[in-house]
Formats: sequence, structure tokens, C-alpha cells
Amino acid sequence: MRNSGSEFGVRPHHGLFLFGGGHSGGVRPHHGLFLDIAASFSHVFPMSRPKRIDLPFSLYHVISRTNSGDIAFHDRRDQGTFFDYLSRYTEMFQYRIHCYCLMENHFHLLLESHERAMLSEVMHRLLTAYTIYFNHRYGRHGHLFQGRFNSYLVEKSEYLLALSRYIHLNPIHKSTDCNAFSYPGSSLRYYIKGGEPAFLYTKEILSWFRNERKRYARFVKEGLVEKDKLEIYQQRFIGGRAFARRIYQRLMHQQKKGTRSRKSLEKNRERLREEDENRAGRIVKSVAEYFGIQPELVKSGLRAGGATGKARAILIALLRNQMPWTGRRIGEYLGIKREIYYYLRKVEENKNLTQVFKALCNVNYDGV
Repeated sequence: MRNSGSEFGVRPHHGLFLFGGGHSGGVRPHHGLFLDIAASFSHVFPMSRPKRIDLPFSLYHVISRTNSGDIAFHDRRDQGTFFDYLSRYTEMFQYRIHCYCLMENHFHLLLESHERAMLSEVMHRLLTAYTIYFNHRYGRHGHLFQGRFNSYLVEKSEYLLALSRYIHLNPIHKSTDCNAFSYPGSSLRYYIKGGEPAFLYTKEILSWFRNERKRYARFVKEGLVEKDKLEIYQQRFIGGRAFARRIYQRLMHQQKKGTRSRKSLEKNRERLREEDENRAGRIVKSVAEYFGIQPELVKSGLRAGGATGKARAILIALLRNQMPWTGRRIGEYLGIKREIYYYLRKVEENKNLTQVFKALCNVNYDGV
């Protein structure tokens, strides 16, 4: 068969403190700004590899493994922190999480893109943020995960259910003594018992089982006997040759000028660009009002000191925190050539600027 209120305390993030306060173990909370500084260093998780097939409205199976089999998730706290970041970045980039499973030295995600096709940026931020948390907690340095995560574009109509079962049974693949239905690092128990965290979307898969959780539980149990055979093609697709051909044709039509697909893609990009720049404009205005200077001065790419220089550093930190933009896109918007981590570090290392950043993160920039 192919397609037959979280206890982790996941909470909305408003900017500065991504972990919240009061964690045990003597680990000092970090603010999101610090994590985004590290995410701006291209050498932390190098992405200069063959370009992925990154499409909107598409289903992906993502697998990421640690270096040398290192353990990445020691306890519930580690898992909860990972889910905090997963929730934050999938919401920011409009990705839907259908299933997940965190093992000791790797994890699986079944996620679906919406209008934005930015899987590499989502994973870059997620892995960087979690690695910084992990390294600080356990007193280690360097990479935690392998630089290149694996992603497969999935033929949804054929493999959505089979993949959900495969991912949910992953703990049993590791150890037959493990109870997949109560495994804390898996989304399966939410499928069976309910109480899903806000970032987990169970509706679509459960709809195949008349929204009856017991039916899905039986389906998963059948997987203990009926092993799912996932058709992997060219190490890029979970699906057959015909599916891969359709994807390549889709890409070809999008790249060819004058085609309906290309026109639709350009129209959608322009709409998203306009929406983004309107939101970014509201951020510029808020920063300018706070510092009592003209928005044009804050947004100008010219070097500046004093209040204008501080305002620009705050602006860049807010754009990084509030916008689904890469560092390069922020630089283009502001007309700056210097790497944005320079400005992020200025805010990180100045307590007064950090407080301003935190305050402005709580402003509503949605324009509603």
C-alpha cells in the first residue's frame, strides 16, 4: 500500500529570547539575534553544492544526520528546543509539517512547501540555531550535523501515507524494543491521541482514515508486517520515472519565457516581493520613529555613525528576525555590500541595542 497544546511547551517567538527563560542545567538563554548572527556565516553549514529542486506546493522528505554518529538529542529538553525552532522557521517560511521523528543521531521531516520555495534556507536556519544551543549546553564546538542534508521530492498522491508510516516506525527500525506509539521524539502519538502542537498538521493524513485515529493506528501497525517499499529515483525523488519527468517538465516550462507557468511564477514572485517590501517598509518606519530620524536615512546603504548607524543595525537585525529573507536579500534591499553579521554583532554586543531590538520585535508589522 502506498497511499492507503504540546507537552514540549512550543510557544510563539517574538524575537529576542527563543528559548524562553528559566531553563535548568545552568545554560544561559540566548536571544534569537545571536542565532541569526551565526546563521549569517556561510561556512557554518556550507550550501555550495548542486542546486536542489526547490518548488512551491511540493512535498519533501528531509533527513539530516549528525557528524560521526554523534548524539544530537539527549533528552526531552533537547527535543523541545528543536521543536521550538522547527515551529519558528516553518511558520516564517510557510512550510507545513506532516510528520517528524527525532532519533539520537538523525531526524526525519515530512514537510510541504507553500508559495515560497526556500527549503535550504529553512534547514540552514534550523540546523544552525539548534547547533548553537546544543554546543552551548554541552560545552562543545564545531558542526553537529552533516553539512548536506538529504531531501527527496515526493510523489504525494502515491507516497504520502506510506512515508508517514515509514517515518513513524523509524524508532522500531532502530530497536525492536522501542514502542513507536509512545516514542517522545515522534509525531505518531499525536496522530493517535490528539493534542497536536500548533506546527504539526495532521488533518490531511487523518482525512484518509475518515479522521478516525484508531484507523490510522491500525494502518501503522500493519506496517510492522507489510514493509513499505519506497521507490527512490535518481536519489532525488520518492516516486517513479514518470513523476520525475513531470517535475523536469514543470521546471522547463517555468524557465522558458512566455509560457503560462513562467508567467504565473513571475506574477507570484512579484506579489510576494510586494508583500515583503510592504512589511519591511513598516519595519523601517518603526525603527525610524523610535530613533527620531527619517526612514530614508535608516534604509540608505551609505555608512553612518551615531543614531543613524545604531538604527541601521537594529533594522538589519529586525529584518533578519522578522522576514523570510536571506542575508543577501537584506543586503539588496538596503543597498549594503558588507555582510549583515557585522551589524547583527553590533546589536548583540551592545546591551542597550539588544533591549531596543527586543522591544521592537514585539511590534505588529503585519499591517492589519
